[in-house]
Amino acid sequence: MSKWYELSEMTSVEFAKAREDIRIALVPVGATEQHGPNLAMGTDYVIAHRFCQRIAAGIHPQAVVVPPVPLGLSYHHMGFPGTLSFSPETFTAVCFDIAKSLKHQGIDHVLFVNGHNGNSAVLNVAVTKIRYDLDMQAAVAFWFQQASDLVREAGQTERFGHACEVETSVLMALQGDMVREHALEPGDMKPVTLKYAFNNQPFFHTVPVPFHEQTGNGVFGDARLASREMGERLVAAAVERTIEFIETFIES
Repeated sequence: MSKWYELSEMTSVEFAKAREDIRIALVPVGATEQHGPNLAMGTDYVIAHRFCQRIAAGIHPQAVVVPPVPLGLSYHHMGFPGTLSFSPETFTAVCFDIAKSLKHQGIDHVLFVNGHNGNSAVLNVAVTKIRYDLDMQAAVAFWFQQASDLVREAGQTERFGHACEVETSVLMALQGDMVREHALEPGDMKPVTLKYAFNNQPFFHTVPVPFHEQTGNGVFGDARLASREMGERLVAAAVERTIEFIETFIES
């Protein structure tokens, strides 16, 4: 048995007994999408799941980890082989139904632990709907934000953010066998004419731009600069800060 509560590994009887201590459900959400030659396509949901496990271990027995949602909003990656995507409506409905089920099981706090930036906007909608339609406490964590200071330090290239030195470092720390270290490539970036259009820039506007119009190999940054050590620092900071949030959140 894990050193945390993993719902899929528990029997119904075990969960019923543990429910007395459980204050919050952690729901890993990610994507199944291309990460070029650098990383496996399950990268985002695996990262989210591993984060949940570390968080749950840190506050055991107050949290239970729900099985990961392996698809997200990935329209912008469909120009590359292998990518799968939910629609925004489907993704929102999945998150809502998970929360509704958790409430039925006696859990009224839920944290969606995100591993894919493309889910961010729709997750904001989902937790708002859950909060007001289900009268539950709902929130979103995203390691990229919780460790934003270290992300800026680790991002050594102008346009990092996907299958790059940052994400590759985190995956090295959490699930190294999904990193193709023998095949790591820098981003094959294409010229763009849009000004203030990308989220690594100050004063950016929000505009959907397909990845195949930005990069020839599906990669940003330079994954060759990644290291497990940097990944461990990023993970530790994000986990610690998320636990600090949860400790106050479960009292709300």
